[in-house]
Amino acid sequence: MYTRRHFLGAFGSALAVGAAGTGAMDANARTDLARIVLGFPPGGSNDAVARLVARKIQGRYASSVIVENRAGAGGRIGVEGVKRALPDGATILQTPGSIMTLYPHIYRALTYDPLRDFIAVSNLCTLDFVLAVSTDATPVRTIGEYIDWCKRDARNATFGSPATGASPHFVGLMFGQAAGIQMLHVGYKGAAPAVQDLVGGQVPAYVGMLADVAPYLHSEKIRVLATSGNRRAAATPDVPTFSESGFKDVSLQEWYGMFVPAQTPKANVEALNVAVQQALRDPETVASFARLTVEAAPTSSADFAERVRRETDVWARVVQATGFKMMD
Repeated sequence: MYTRRHFLGAFGSALAVGAAGTGAMDANARTDLARIVLGFPPGGSNDAVARLVARKIQGRYASSVIVENRAGAGGRIGVEGVKRALPDGATILQTPGSIMTLYPHIYRALTYDPLRDFIAVSNLCTLDFVLAVSTDATPVRTIGEYIDWCKRDARNATFGSPATGASPHFVGLMFGQAAGIQMLHVGYKGAAPAVQDLVGGQVPAYVGMLADVAPYLHSEKIRVLATSGNRRAAATPDVPTFSESGFKDVSLQEWYGMFVPAQTPKANVEALNVAVQQALRDPETVASFARLTVEAAPTSSADFAERVRRETDVWARVVQATGFKMMD
């Protein structure tokens, strides 16, 4: 059985292990210490991916690479910290896509401009969203039963997500609209505490990334009712997609990506991109990502920047369709 204990044990000590560098790089782009900053607490899939990548680019991009969790404000604290950092290539932001493409449409006074204040380095991976339920808190086994259960009592339609205003929040709202139920959202400070409450039955349902619930897929404490990709996830071959279940609009994926502050020298951006490309093509990384139920998807800096621009427009339409009111 693949448990949370195994999951954390596999990645909690990742930074203590160095990776011998084999790729050549511009000596001017080399840094002794690099920090990968996350806007969420330890324990979620974003954190696990960061620690795997840090281990693999250590020795390739910097002599030492550490992961720094600056949780709070739905991930914005970490983003703001990297924005203010020296543009010397030593401070790297790793973030879910929604922080850069969705937040501009939900916060009136966002203190950063994703396109102006950062340079997109590379996409890291793609992830399916899931609708999962607690087996202690709900009697349902299928998405149809879940919808009927929610319609019987509006309080049943409560769901948790990693953060208010993050993409899983809107995936939950989109599903609710399509299913004809009023979903009641509970935002957490990261995936790990939300999933803990799901497992404990404190919240009946969760919308987040498949990777967030991966340690519990065989625990009999949760049940995944649907995934959001255009095909069934390899980790849950018996679970239908939202599209298969009749909700074709809920067919999208999240991604994790790396950014550096604007004005970071081109040599550093290129060197980091090369190190990431090498890391994500390493067979060990591919296998580790598969265990996390995420798919490695490195890109060039230019292609990643274009994806950020394109998905910023997509999320604008999604937010408008949900009727969400912008927050301060």
